[in-house]
Amino acid sequence: MTEPAYRVHICHGPNCTPRGGAKALIEALEAEVRRLGIEDRVEILATSCRNRCELGPSVNVYPGPVCYGHVTLTAITQIAREHLRDGVPVIEYIVADEPRPIIDFSKLDKLF
Repeated sequence: MTEPAYRVHICHGPNCTPRGGAKALIEALEAEVRRLGIEDRVEILATSCRNRCELGPSVNVYPGPVCYGHVTLTAITQIAREHLRDGVPVIEYIVADEPRPIIDFSKLDKLF
């Protein structure tokens, strides 16, 4: 099996799921990817909370990452068509050049 061209991480955390219907976004993206015939190029993953709740529901597309926020069903379809099929990120939904770093507070004492 070959590596997919894109990996799509859809936040399925406690804030993104009820707010924006992360499950519905995953289902819509899977359906659109099948409809476009690019299922062999795209891997879709539900992720745990990525600490970007103010942007939820959020989606990261790799390589990149390209970070999308406030993703709706309309947006996820557009992302599938333009970014995943055509290779052009959808500018109007991009919220950051890269995700926030995760801070491991348990290691802070080693820095000081």
